[in-house]
Amino acid sequence: MTEEDDIDGLAAEYVLGALDPAERAAVDARRRSDASLAAAIEAWQRRLGPLTELAPGVEPPPHLFDRILSRISGSGAQPARNAEIVPFRRGAGRRLAFAIGAGALAACLALVVVWQTRAPPGRAPGTEVAQVSCGTRYKDFWENRQKYARIPAEQLAGVSRMALRAYDACEAGDEQDAKSLFDRLQRMTF
Repeated sequence: MTEEDDIDGLAAEYVLGALDPAERAAVDARRRSDASLAAAIEAWQRRLGPLTELAPGVEPPPHLFDRILSRISGSGAQPARNAEIVPFRRGAGRRLAFAIGAGALAACLALVVVWQTRAPPGRAPGTEVAQVSCGTRYKDFWENRQKYARIPAEQLAGVSRMALRAYDACEAGDEQDAKSLFDRLQRMTF
């Protein structure tokens, strides 16, 4: 995993609110001095921002808070006396697994948003250009199959992930991020 992937995963966790308060404060302090982290956080906020407008807020029923308080105070059912309390332990790969899961979820949600907000078949001329250019760029990148047949599988997997990130950024309308990723992919020599 490259440092860029680590920064991207950390930015995703920050935007999704998955960091504990101490980690969030550390990322907040780091983003002031680390331009790549600040850019990654802004990119995630741009990608996920429209999703907050899709779902309306849900108010819990008024009696729910009283039920929770009564269960906590012990007036409800008695807990089992011989219940074993298992401490929560963070695994070493928990952050990586969460970042991958959050990234996959964000990509799926972005695809749903794009699919839901597509214009009908009678759309205005020129609105389909960005969608076609994203697919064309991605397809053009993979044209030289013999070039990729010679590189190791681990490196090919990294290249494939970067190409998919570039395509996703392009589809999400983040042209600057997509262009920089596609340009970096084109400059790679194998």
